[in-house]
Formats: sequence, structure tokens, C-alpha cells
Amino acid sequence: MSGGHGGKTYMGWWGNIGSPKQKGVTTYTVSPFAQRPLAHVAHNAVFNTFRRIKSQALYIIIPCSMVWYVWANARDYNEYLYTKAGREELERVNV
Repeated sequence: MSGGHGGKTYMGWWGNIGSPKQKGVTTYTVSPFAQRPLAHVAHNAVFNTFRRIKSQALYIIIPCSMVWYVWANARDYNEYLYTKAGREELERVNV
């Protein structure tokens, strides 16, 4: 092997090896908001939950009230059919 290389020389510690400064190197820092990811969580949870429930209330209340009305009437009619008057009416209708 033909040499040409001299002896071993110290080039510096990692990242500082004596070369010119690199261009285009971007450094990043952590945002103060990312350092406190749970800041105001309890406060926001309460008010966001209230806002979301308020905006969706009619989509829940109206169908639930309709189902409850039908269910309650069916329950009452079923109880009526198990009374003496209900059985007599059922026999009249089915004959």
C-alpha cells in the first residue's frame, strides 16, 4: 500500500472535528405549550363537555322521549291486558 497518509492526528471531539461550520443545520426547541401538555385540562374538560352536550341535546332528548312514550304506553297496555277488563276486551276483539 502506498502511504501518503501521515500519522494519526487528533481531529477533535464528536461534532467538533475541526471542519468548517456546517450550513443548513436546523436546531429545534420544545415549545412552552408542549412542556405543559396537561395545562388547563380540568377547566377545559368541564366547559367543553358542557358545550358539546348543549349542542347535541336535541338529537338525544327528542328520540329518547319518543322511545320512552312508546315504551310506557306498551307497558301500560300490557298491564291492562292482564286485568279482568283487559281479558274481556281481548276476548271480544279476538272472537
